[in-house]
Amino acid sequence: MPIVLSSCGIIKPDFKNKVLALFRKPANSIKLLYITTAADGESGDMSWADAEYKNILALGILDKNIHEYKIGSSEVNLDTFDVVYVLGGNTFYLMNKIREFDFDKQIKSAIEKGITYIGSSAGSIILGTTLKPAEVYGDIPVSDKQSYDGLGIINGAIIPHMNQKSDAYKTWLDTWDGESYILYDGDGIIIK
Repeated sequence: MPIVLSSCGIIKPDFKNKVLALFRKPANSIKLLYITTAADGESGDMSWADAEYKNILALGILDKNIHEYKIGSSEVNLDTFDVVYVLGGNTFYLMNKIREFDFDKQIKSAIEKGITYIGSSAGSIILGTTLKPAEVYGDIPVSDKQSYDGLGIINGAIIPHMNQKSDAYKTWLDTWDGESYILYDGDGIIIK
């Protein structure tokens, strides 16, 4: 059940080496499902998404072994992949799609089966118990009825981009009474 939480992917060399050590085979034979759904909820400059894809390639994973996927666009069998990588973007948009297509069951099943899960920003936040940290950087629910509940795979709030929004997050953390997992850009947390 390896889970990798990050703010903006795997960048720093020491973190990269730790992630590579999780893989049960050489990086060039890893099959990776690249879920880019959250990015569809964003607008403006998307160069960060291109940079993150390049960071995946820098791990040694071959372009031909990366399958981009939008939740709900088609059926996908997560069991055919070694790694599920969930890109950042709009957290509420991503969670709305996950709930709409019951994709949470597939994510939980994949993690239980030992498939490596890598989350980046929104892809990390959704694993926690609350989506509230996403509001700090401007994400809002896509409807009045949308819950703030995360998937609850990690018990606590996952807080990405702490180095960019530290004052706002510190204020938010003063009101939060649960566990929190702080992520700085370029680094991350590995849960085994």
